[in-house]
Amino acid sequence: MHNELTGDVHGFVLQARDVHVHAPEVTALAGLPPVDAGFTGRTAELALVAEALRSPRPVVVSTVMGLAGVGKTTLAIRAAHDAVEASLFPGGVLFMDLQGYSPQLRVEPQTALSIFLHALGVPVGQIPAEQAAREALYRTKLSERAAPVLIVLDNASSSDQVRPLLPPGVTHRVLVTSRHTLGELQGSRRIPLDVLSDVDSVAMLDTVLRAADPADQRIAADTEAAREIAELCGRLPLALGIVAALLSDDPRQPLTEVAASLREATTRLGELSYHENLAVRAAFDLSHARLGAEEARLFRLLSLNPGRQVSAEAAAAVIDLSPRETRKLLDGLCRAHMIEHGEPHGWFRFHDLLRLYAADRAAEEESAAGRRAATARLIDFYIDATELTKLRRPSVETRGQAYAWLGTERANLIGAVALAHQQGHHDRVLKLAFAMGTFLFYRRRHGADGLAAYELALDAAVRLGDRVSEARALRGLGRIHRAMDDYPAAWERFDAAAAVSQALGDHRGQARALHNLGSLARRSNDFRSAWQQYRRALDGYLAAGDRVGEAQIYFSMGLLARSQDNADLAVTHYRATIEICGQIGLHDLAGRAHKRLGVLALDLGDLPAARDHLEAAFTTLTAGGEHARAERVLLLLRKLRSPG
Repeated sequence: MHNELTGDVHGFVLQARDVHVHAPEVTALAGLPPVDAGFTGRTAELALVAEALRSPRPVVVSTVMGLAGVGKTTLAIRAAHDAVEASLFPGGVLFMDLQGYSPQLRVEPQTALSIFLHALGVPVGQIPAEQAAREALYRTKLSERAAPVLIVLDNASSSDQVRPLLPPGVTHRVLVTSRHTLGELQGSRRIPLDVLSDVDSVAMLDTVLRAADPADQRIAADTEAAREIAELCGRLPLALGIVAALLSDDPRQPLTEVAASLREATTRLGELSYHENLAVRAAFDLSHARLGAEEARLFRLLSLNPGRQVSAEAAAAVIDLSPRETRKLLDGLCRAHMIEHGEPHGWFRFHDLLRLYAADRAAEEESAAGRRAATARLIDFYIDATELTKLRRPSVETRGQAYAWLGTERANLIGAVALAHQQGHHDRVLKLAFAMGTFLFYRRRHGADGLAAYELALDAAVRLGDRVSEARALRGLGRIHRAMDDYPAAWERFDAAAAVSQALGDHRGQARALHNLGSLARRSNDFRSAWQQYRRALDGYLAAGDRVGEAQIYFSMGLLARSQDNADLAVTHYRATIEICGQIGLHDLAGRAHKRLGVLALDLGDLPAARDHLEAAFTTLTAGGEHARAERVLLLLRKLRSPG
């Protein structure tokens, strides 16, 4: 028996086989977006939502015809803010855009559960891999919260996307927006949302114009033209917002001129409809025609970006301009309401209808060769940026920044791998997939994304006849499967990687695959197989002259010996690890080995040896920049030094 102590420790520790102490939960329940400044009217609908939120039933905000751009999200956000201000939800708000109508960006329940669990204070490493387990933990966490929580699920496309996210009991409330009625959600309150009334449509135009310039009286001075504009926009908030932005940009433009342009656009389009609403396409066409040539070109090319958000730097790559010039164009598109600011600062995003419209215009006005060239530039940008981020990951000082960037760009990076594969750029597929590595996928519980990217990398390597990359992709797939607790699949991938590396005479690659096979066997308590794989891996590392791998395999052997309660053998292997690490300057691993020796000495009652190893662990971990681990060791030392 041995004791293992992890996490932050305060007060007394009771001796037991394994002791795991976790830091207090940190929750993030204030993610509600701000209310749109142009929000107008909807008094009756807001009253219905407010009434429903006080009842013990989930709330569904939908539209009669399922029309996009009618303002479902804006209404839901305003209603949620009103409810919070009324102190209905002291427990906070969970908000998620499910992006249900985007085949590429749809947020599956398993992913949403992971994000919500993290917001509820569950550490990333403790979020279960299976959806059923995530649902159970999610509902457990919510049931533990006495204060009501509001869960806002925006842009859902089906009941199946919503049902796993429903809370238990009647304490908490759910507010859902969708283009469909989602009738399968039994007991839900369905609140249909139509286009704005004549009065509210004109009021919205006036609100937006006077927000930009309080002295702008064009709406009040020509209500007849304002009503015509509203009708020509189909009284749809999305179209009205775009036209209002055009008017704001030109304070001297008469309303009658805009109305005439809309009439002309509607007539020119004839029978052509856009998502069953001619007015939307007419408003889009009018705004697109008012853009500068470079603004319009950027707007069209942004539709090539695979994710919903795009950074200013990626936008500069796609249009092949400097970042400074591109930011000016992006600001112009934001003023025209053709795109909007994303999160975090410096990213931009489309409304889903405008993205489709931009793609249509790109197909019409950008040559196939031009689109391919822009896509290649975009992929190359993501490769270069991700490789730069990879260089920052090993550094403690820049690691957080690197992981934050990877998290923000995840959808774009996965999409860029798929784009490169579709266009036959197999070398780019490998570069981008390997630059991302697998940390983002298995530590952040985005296993499905990792499998998708690395399956494409494997296919690209096979197509190129690049067997070294084939083995590398197989090892990556093995790590992702292992993190998803699919050990049989992980074993199959690592075993295939070992065979490919052996055929190539690549001792280091084979050793890494065998090392992983040994760890799988160890975790499955198949100790005989684990020793066999570890010894073969050690031979491979020695043949390759890989001192880092040699140190790592000795550490793994120490863990294996400890699992079999062979303390003497564990000490031998940990000491071998420390010796090699001292020769090559691998402080992190040396610190971990010293900590293991310290805990082992504690189990054996050798307090002086335990103190020496823990002090060495603190010193080496600090030297390696591993301050969080060093602090945990320091807590053990303080406990050891305290009297009694």
